[in-house]
Amino acid sequence: MSLFKGIDKVQVSGSGRYVTPGNYVLEVAEVKTFESQKKKGRHFFCVEGVVLSTTAQEYVPGDMVSWLVNITDHESALSNIKNFTMSLSPDMTEADVTPGSVDALCSADQPASGTKVRATAINVQTRSGGDFTKVSWAPYNEA
Repeated sequence: MSLFKGIDKVQVSGSGRYVTPGNYVLEVAEVKTFESQKKKGRHFFCVEGVVLSTTAQEYVPGDMVSWLVNITDHESALSNIKNFTMSLSPDMTEADVTPGSVDALCSADQPASGTKVRATAINVQTRSGGDFTKVSWAPYNEA
């Protein structure tokens, strides 16, 4: 019997290298959704990006970081996802962000892959006293 019995039935777990406080220029590598392995029925929206530049001490250019949004449990999830989606193009308006357009971002075609975006992350204290990293997104422009 192989030590790897069952490997064909599991998903790869995330890197755990999340966006931390700082300013970033990222190149989008992948946009996806997935269901939590630990809590069935909990869904996440995930952006993985390559760091092009950052003020965050933990990362250097070339590092991969992830931004997760808990779609199931957080009221602000759709607003945060819309903010990210609008950062993909300076010409995008709120009306351009539809369920279909976000589904397309998460598709196998990966239309956002290679797009540069700006992210600003700050720590915000939650009502329970913990820290939450709030990320604001903006289109990247070379100027």
